[in-house]
Amino acid sequence: NLYNPVLPGVSQGRLLMWCDIFPWMETPPEPMNIDPPLPVEMELRVIVYDCINVETTEEDPPEDASSDTLHDLVSKSQYVGEAEAEVSEIHTRAINGNASFNWRFLHKFNYAYLERKVIIPNEIEDKKLDPVITISMCDADPSIAPLPYGSVKLNLANCPRGASSPFQCSMDMIPGYVKPPEIIEAEKESGEPPPAPSKITYLSVFKKKKTLGWWPIYVKRKNGFLYQTGMMSIELEVMTKAQAEKRPAGKGRGEPNSNPTIDEPIRIPTTFPVIDSKVKMVKFIWKSPNKPKLILGVVAQLVGGILGGFLLNFSTIAQEAVAGLMPGGSDNATAAAEPAS
Repeated sequence: NLYNPVLPGVSQGRLLMWCDIFPWMETPPEPMNIDPPLPVEMELRVIVYDCINVETTEEDPPEDASSDTLHDLVSKSQYVGEAEAEVSEIHTRAINGNASFNWRFLHKFNYAYLERKVIIPNEIEDKKLDPVITISMCDADPSIAPLPYGSVKLNLANCPRGASSPFQCSMDMIPGYVKPPEIIEAEKESGEPPPAPSKITYLSVFKKKKTLGWWPIYVKRKNGFLYQTGMMSIELEVMTKAQAEKRPAGKGRGEPNSNPTIDEPIRIPTTFPVIDSKVKMVKFIWKSPNKPKLILGVVAQLVGGILGGFLLNFSTIAQEAVAGLMPGGSDNATAAAEPAS
């Protein structure tokens, strides 16, 4: 501890030293290099496969609570020290908060193994931050939900092991999670004993190199508690820059699509282009400010078609009417209509 006589007994900091003592009669050994190891250039590859049971915000809530909801969902990945998050493609019209992405994110960073920190270069002093990755599920339209529907933050140096299936995925996997009071009350009112928390193990992705599993996504509400809003299937892999150059991989499903190869996601079709285009045209006409003029135009065309057909056949109709009034007119009209033999 460091002290100042002006402030006796008050610590002014600490000094960590390494002192070697050698015998006077012996020659000291060669000096050791005690420079701290340089940060290692590394690459983090995050693959978001699927998300299920995402609690979404309804722009127009359906009248029937059992009816399906459709949302355009997008996943985002942001590593510590990055100004903006990387964004995946949009899963349009995802049903009931279930979406499939099969999308790869790439993050490059410098890592100090001894300190287990990410080094952010700075002119005055380098910043040292925990290696935390934040993966979020958002609505593609910020006007519907400006904030993410849910996210998960994972410290790669001390990461909870992902669940092997979504049925085993719970908020107990999140370090420091505390059940909200209303959930505890609901468990008491049900009369059933609360489920025993599953055993959570932690790992270092930097040592294991690769991990795959299901993690819960959650939001922090005004009362300060965390609430689960869905689950995501994620793969995390870290490697050095040299290893990344030997095993290249592109962003998303772009080239080179390898290490590993990512297939196109299997999605339930919810759009029918031919029908949708006609429905959109009808909606556009119905909502158009010129709707009265369009209706009058359609009516005028119908009336014009009827009158035009009547005028084209007027001579034939008149001839038949006159012939019908004359004695034997019907026979004469029939004979006149038959061609001469």
